[in-house]
Amino acid sequence: MEKNELDLFVREMADVKPIKQEAKVKTVATPTPTPGQQYRREMAECDQQELEGSPLSLILRQPLSDQDWLGYKRNGIQNAVFKNLRTGRYLPEATLNLNKKTPHQARDELLELMQQCEELNIRSVQIFIGHGKSGNLLKSYLAQWLPEIKTVQAFHTALKHHGGVAAVYVLLRKSEQKRAENRERHAARLGGTL
Repeated sequence: MEKNELDLFVREMADVKPIKQEAKVKTVATPTPTPGQQYRREMAECDQQELEGSPLSLILRQPLSDQDWLGYKRNGIQNAVFKNLRTGRYLPEATLNLNKKTPHQARDELLELMQQCEELNIRSVQIFIGHGKSGNLLKSYLAQWLPEIKTVQAFHTALKHHGGVAAVYVLLRKSEQKRAENRERHAARLGGTL
């Protein structure tokens, strides 16, 4: 009986054709993103990279005012050394001009400078950040970034005739070579040998 039912069904359905339907959903080419959308996408990617631990975060934690002074010293730095730094007694061996740079550009240039200073045994640096809104923004970032850099021992806002609030003195850690030279000089001065 099953075979007869199947044969009957096949005979009845022999002239049936599927109904042709137009697609209910039409696909449209994806539009090119607007500059604003592109910027937001890049910033989101940048924020994601920041969360993944890239050095010197571009997420600003505390904005500073244009008249705020910067000052920082690591534990173990003598007060006399810090005083010499803030009074401009250390002549800068290198300078970096970040005026009108974006935070991203400033971060990259700062990291590059710190690496070069370490390779060349440079101890004192002066960084120019400029005045106005962009200078104030960079000053806020520097206050956040500089303590995170291991080679930075101290920093302070420059004296007025060296740029004032638009510049920062930075003191870097001595290289092993400079430490050895200091030990030899002090030992010779005291009449001892190493």
